[in-house]
Amino acid sequence: MISPIKFYYSVTQKDKLRKSIYSYFETKYFKKPFEETGLLENSERFLAKKLNFFLPGRIYTWHYDPEGVDTLDYYDRRPIVLVHSQYVAAGTNNMIVQGLNLNLFPELARVQTLQVFFETFEKDIKNAEIAISKNQIGTLNRVWQYLINWYFIINLFNVKGKIGYQWAYRNYIIKNIKTPVLLELEDWNMIPFFVPKEFQGKSPAEIWGEYVKSKTELNKKVVNQQKSKTEQRKYIKPGGS
Repeated sequence: MISPIKFYYSVTQKDKLRKSIYSYFETKYFKKPFEETGLLENSERFLAKKLNFFLPGRIYTWHYDPEGVDTLDYYDRRPIVLVHSQYVAAGTNNMIVQGLNLNLFPELARVQTLQVFFETFEKDIKNAEIAISKNQIGTLNRVWQYLINWYFIINLFNVKGKIGYQWAYRNYIIKNIKTPVLLELEDWNMIPFFVPKEFQGKSPAEIWGEYVKSKTELNKKVVNQQKSKTEQRKYIKPGGS
């Protein structure tokens, strides 16, 4: 994987890629993601399917039907999520996966988010690529401990990256998730060009416009470091061990 920002500015026909990337993702990840094609291709998504948990720091897509849709301004039935953690919700006992739905950011904000992540965890990503080359799953071993630390996240993505990270941070009830698929590292730099087609309630342009208006205030958020450490206790270690 090369630097997301370098890749983005190296693409000379961005409009053409925006038009073609949905079809590419639809074929590879949405319609029949685990159908054997007989072609020489990365098998990592097939390996990840066998796990009973989501890999922190990796990006997934799935079909999602949220609860209480009548009360929602909008929602995304096909999110593309940078996974952070899993926990059991108090009261409902629902298993929740938390993460950043990159679809909720406009193009450049996605590039910036991926770039900050890449710069911070570049060594882990390179190690994951080595594992993938050996037909293994590319786990980002140390990333989980950082992604459950909201103090770290806000300082990294909002103070350093000026992204307004909370805008796209979401909880997903795992029992409402259908056909989760790991997006392979080789396709991460294509994500900024993906234009969602399954937003319900508002268009992508409306959501992205609201984000632009809210970003300055989101970046002002201050997090109590001690409180963020205390809240880490509710999270489930990947794999349950």
